[in-house]
Amino acid sequence: MVETTILIDDSDIDLFIQQRFLEVYHFSKKLVSYKSAEEALISLHNYNGIEPPEIIFLDLNMPNMDGFGFLDRFQGLPEELRKKVRIVVLTSSNSQKDRDQVFSYKNVIQFVTKPIKQSDIEELKKIV
Repeated sequence: MVETTILIDDSDIDLFIQQRFLEVYHFSKKLVSYKSAEEALISLHNYNGIEPPEIIFLDLNMPNMDGFGFLDRFQGLPEELRKKVRIVVLTSSNSQKDRDQVFSYKNVIQFVTKPIKQSDIEELKKIV
């Protein structure tokens, strides 16, 4: 079980489903949800000395700043934070181009197509 997990998705329904699923399978002690990539980045900038989340579940298709924009801006966060955070892309996209592109980012450890399934959680538990 990880200490803290962040969920970033613009859909209330998807956030609810993801949160419930992670609770049922005892994935994380603390779950924090954001409806925008910008809001999550602001929060991450404010971690200053506080233990950052271990896992971020990130949707790719969001208005204003999409998941790729988040990943680009995430690279500008302090290294001490970046080296502790792993990112799971959780998206409705099944595009091979998207999959290849997200794995070009060092912190991305998994690409999961929605909806998240028990097997996805089990696989992720092995990785972390």
